[in-house]
Amino acid sequence: MSAIPAPDQPYQRPADPAALVGRWVRVDDRAPASVGVLEHARRTGGGAGWEWELRTSDGVVSGRGPLAARPLTETADLRSARRRLRAELADLAEFGAPDDPALARAAADLDLLELEAAARP
Repeated sequence: MSAIPAPDQPYQRPADPAALVGRWVRVDDRAPASVGVLEHARRTGGGAGWEWELRTSDGVVSGRGPLAARPLTETADLRSARRRLRAELADLAEFGAPDDPALARAAADLDLLELEAAARP
């Protein structure tokens, strides 16, 4: 282990948003920004347009046009997403059916978020 600190490297946004499918992302093309798991991103007919779908704790958000998506790297975004997922899990566990697929999906989303948070730069 080296005692010399490594310089911080800013995150480089992938040139292809399709590389972020299946990951927790922040989509900045709306006000306020949406945070969730990018379900799919497909380039539309021409130019830099995209057709995309984002699964958030409030439901599915979709859009067309430029896609300004980036992985969650900010602590505040991670904390907010984690808090919402834990609340959703608690509600589903208390009020939902035990075999509700939303319970398994929320648990899988929380696991993915924790994994990505642990691996972030």
